Amino acid sequence: MRISSKLQSLDHGVGSFGGRRRRKAVLISSNMTRDINASQNRPSLELEGEASARQQLFSTIAPVYDQLNDRLSFGMHRVWKRMAVKWSKASLGNTVLDVCCGSGDLAFQLAEAVGREGQVTGLDFSRAMLADAANKEVQLRQTIGAIPCMKWVQGDALNLPFADGVFDAATMGYGLRNVTDIPKALQELCRVLKPGASVAILDFNNARETPPVDILQAWFLHNLVVPEAKRQGVAEEYEYLRPSIERFPIGKELESLALSAGFKRASHYAIGFGMMGVLVSCK
Repeated sequence: MRISSKLQSLDHGVGSFGGRRRRKAVLISSNMTRDINASQNRPSLELEGEASARQQLFSTIAPVYDQLNDRLSFGMHRVWKRMAVKWSKASLGNTVLDVCCGSGDLAFQLAEAVGREGQVTGLDFSRAMLADAANKEVQLRQTIGAIPCMKWVQGDALNLPFADGVFDAATMGYGLRNVTDIPKALQELCRVLKPGASVAILDFNNARETPPVDILQAWFLHNLVVPEAKRQGVAEEYEYLRPSIERFPIGKELESLALSAGFKRASHYAIGFGMMGVLVSCK
């Protein structure tokens, strides 16, 4: 049975839409929490406060995150994530990374792509999200047996706790829009990838240059997403979506940022009727 198919059934069951010095991170598994080499580097107080607020936000929505994703996207988020994994070019036996992994959806789809001999690392700054991902892994191993080696690391997308050039492919789902420094996050992704490796970054698409799509997206968020989030008791946490999308760079701007970060090629693809987008960048 495919991991993603079994994982979808588990979601309903649990009720949850040689390189640089290693930096601070926490490795989370079903039975272990471990600190990894603390770094002295700290963000400014202003950025640290914003990052802390966003960390709290995602910890708050963790209990209903998977359920909301399914309801609000009518299940389509799984298709979009599968597209991102395909564009990342993750393949059998690869060592791969999912940044801002949340509860693990993209990471588990990467696990299918790399097979039993591969290795998957999921990184997020929300311990609650990582705990959900680790619990899903336990359930998957109990129900379908052998799956790739998977690690869940609590860390910062702006200071990835990995050496240079160690990953064959990477993904990021709905995370780039939420970091405090997009160019820095892209630089870090480029740094940890091997030469020739690709990253696929899925997020909402800023469609301001396509007014009909922009209007549809705004209507969708205001009339469907926020009301459903309100019913789940997390309306405030989802009301930030529209402003964050309006501040997010458009596709061509993202391509330019990726090239400036060190990638050799970058292409942005609008999907989901133009309301979503995937930035594909090759080192």
